[in-house]
Amino acid sequence: MLRDPNFQRFEVNPLTGVLGAEVRGLDLAAAPDAATLADLRRALDQHLVVAVRDQKFTPTDLHVVARRLGPYSGNPVHTPLEGFDDVVRFAREADDTDNVIGDHWHMDLAWLPKPPGIVMLYGDVIPPVGGDTCFTSLIQTYRGLSEGMKSLLRGLTGVHSGRGVYAINAKSGRLGLQATNDAVDSAEAEHPVLCVQPATGRPYVLVNSVIRRFKGMTEAESKPIIDYLFNQALKPEYMCRVRWEQGTLLMWANPMLMHSAIGDYSGYRRVTYRTTVEGWTQVAAPAERPAVAASQAA
Repeated sequence: MLRDPNFQRFEVNPLTGVLGAEVRGLDLAAAPDAATLADLRRALDQHLVVAVRDQKFTPTDLHVVARRLGPYSGNPVHTPLEGFDDVVRFAREADDTDNVIGDHWHMDLAWLPKPPGIVMLYGDVIPPVGGDTCFTSLIQTYRGLSEGMKSLLRGLTGVHSGRGVYAINAKSGRLGLQATNDAVDSAEAEHPVLCVQPATGRPYVLVNSVIRRFKGMTEAESKPIIDYLFNQALKPEYMCRVRWEQGTLLMWANPMLMHSAIGDYSGYRRVTYRTTVEGWTQVAAPAERPAVAASQAA
């Protein structure tokens, strides 16, 4: 497997040519030093999805590592695990027959003013097969747009709504919900359509399943463009697929991605723990400067 030469404290092995990496040789429960944790953050900024293998976490370990990376983003939907305010337990029993939560392309909590910057999901009990998580890169989505489409989108603001989110989560009887339906359904946040990743300066398209319209436009007027962007994001060449192993800590840079869970593990129990790290107020991507021909630059 190809190893990323930019990381020496632990192995970083890219999953695809554009998205995702697997990390080995790192024990996060052993309180690594600040430089090692900074390298992990740098790997996440570069690869956007990082599967840290061979961890042995308790919920407390997850809490401690996450808080070293930054403050909690908050979660107005799910009830936290007893004794914590920032860790949620997701359990699916072997005899469950309902759809898995998150089995559609989405971004976590995009309807908050600051969507989580990092989502962390630890695999405590993992089926022997199935349950992969798929991701697609919104940075690659941006790169695939024509200059004309970028010009059209530049300056547009997307209105992201929590409408329907509570109902989706309420379908699972095993999820504790702390908010009322009205509180989530009425939540809205505005984000630029074209944004920039703070750590790298790379632009991305902030599109997801809860963007309802563009500011100053109706839903009917906005829908054809939103549908185009959503479908553009789902090109296979922009994706990676993470196969779970017992003890995997999966981390992803939430605003630059959409993801979807695959529920193909009927008959097996699965338990994960999730927390998040606070994000940022989304920043509009600046206009790109036109390329200067070599003859003109001389």
